[in-house]
Amino acid sequence: MKKRVETSNRTFGQRLSAASRSLVVISAIVILASMTHANEFGHGAFIVGSFVIAILCVLNILYQRTKNKIFLVSYGLINALVVIGFGLINGFWNHAFKVFLYYLHNNSLPPFLAQLFMTPQIGSFFYEGAGVLTFVLSVVAVYYGHAVIKEGRTNV
Repeated sequence: MKKRVETSNRTFGQRLSAASRSLVVISAIVILASMTHANEFGHGAFIVGSFVIAILCVLNILYQRTKNKIFLVSYGLINALVVIGFGLINGFWNHAFKVFLYYLHNNSLPPFLAQLFMTPQIGSFFYEGAGVLTFVLSVVAVYYGHAVIKEGRTNV
């Protein structure tokens, strides 16, 4: 009985393509980035985030159904923009690195360092945690993005 459960879990994992896994991770990044940007831009951040996720879903579905390289390249470019913009610039620089420097300098940023960040104040645990998680998920998104490209090369 136990062996059968393991087999069914393995087949479920095998059924999810790299493109589907990539879509889940990149959507989570956009949702987290929308949550952190909602402090500044209000509910409009969620509207833009929903629009980006919808575009990614359409491109992903079209690629999985047609295996057309144009959809793969378009999906990859938007993924790259999300990873660079939300993952590296927002998640790493404006959250993870800022929090690291903040605690390194005894819970305050020196004025010359505070000028390096978009928002020099440290936010709530939830706000900064969502930003750091955005960076962590962007690393996972790069892994799955590479897997999608690798999968796309084999489906010529």
